[in-house]
Amino acid sequence: MRHRLQYLDSARGLAAMAVLIFHAVLSFGIQYDDLNDLTFVFTKYLDLGKIAVIVFFVISGFVIPYSIKGNSIKDSVASFIVSRFFRLYPIYWLSVILGYVIIGGVDKLEFIMNFTMFQQFLGFKNIIGLYWTLQIELIFYFLVMIVFILQILKNSQKMFFTSLFFLICALLVGYLRFRLNVKLPVAIPLSLSLMFFGSYYRSSALKEDTISKKMVKRYAVIYFLIIPLISVLAYNKDMGFHESWYKYTITYYLGLIIFLIFGKYKMSNKFTEYLGRISYSVYLFHPIVITILESIDFKILYQGTLKVIITIFITTFFSHYAFKIIEAPFIKLGRKIKDKIAT
Repeated sequence: MRHRLQYLDSARGLAAMAVLIFHAVLSFGIQYDDLNDLTFVFTKYLDLGKIAVIVFFVISGFVIPYSIKGNSIKDSVASFIVSRFFRLYPIYWLSVILGYVIIGGVDKLEFIMNFTMFQQFLGFKNIIGLYWTLQIELIFYFLVMIVFILQILKNSQKMFFTSLFFLICALLVGYLRFRLNVKLPVAIPLSLSLMFFGSYYRSSALKEDTISKKMVKRYAVIYFLIIPLISVLAYNKDMGFHESWYKYTITYYLGLIIFLIFGKYKMSNKFTEYLGRISYSVYLFHPIVITILESIDFKILYQGTLKVIITIFITTFFSHYAFKIIEAPFIKLGRKIKDKIAT
């Protein structure tokens, strides 16, 4: 099975790099003219970071629900919580500490609350802005446990209706955002919809299940029809992130299309698979590297482009060792604890 999913590692690795490039271009583009064109495209027409996050979310839906298993429901849920904790939290805590020291912008209480990973649910600020995606992951993990306990996790039709439910929720939240002129989180139900889509896309891709294939096609049609409407309702007014309905339509279209292309052609190589293995660290630590480089002046032409390239190299180097020293050992520890629970 593992060799059949290597393209997911590649997709994850390239997505992490896309988020890095997006944030680096927007950060350095404020200072340097050589990034003006890219900054304009990313601001006006497509959100490369969000495109990558959509790919991340669908991959999570593909992988995460099938990692919950065991001899009993109780053991399965306990093992799932342990594995997710040791996968996400240890390296995340390092990013919280470094983010507090280098980026700052939060008080001591906010710093402490950031260790929970669900600080935003409690009304506290994220030290690093992209933590919002991890909080959506936590919601998804909770919902995965619920549908597992209800024993509908492997039912493609029910997962289809679950994904459709959250897509409709996104439409309703978009409508409320439009009517009330309040910045409601449309991204949460929309992301959850894509994650549950990933769960039955897996069955269609790996098991050649005809029912799952039908559900995938139906979801894709509904998704591409409803996204423009959600975008018009939710993002037609700029609420601080250069929102426009066409930018978000293009972004959400491309996110799913790119995932489907990877799924169909299974594009992969050893380098992108390697990037996939360190992608979580790349995702967490690149804002810290960007912050450090923002304060350095190389006094040369094309300084913005150079800083983007340096960000890629430094982040990759740091992430390699972060994975080797922190991520991998804690993942291994989590597996040992899982095995003890199973026995």
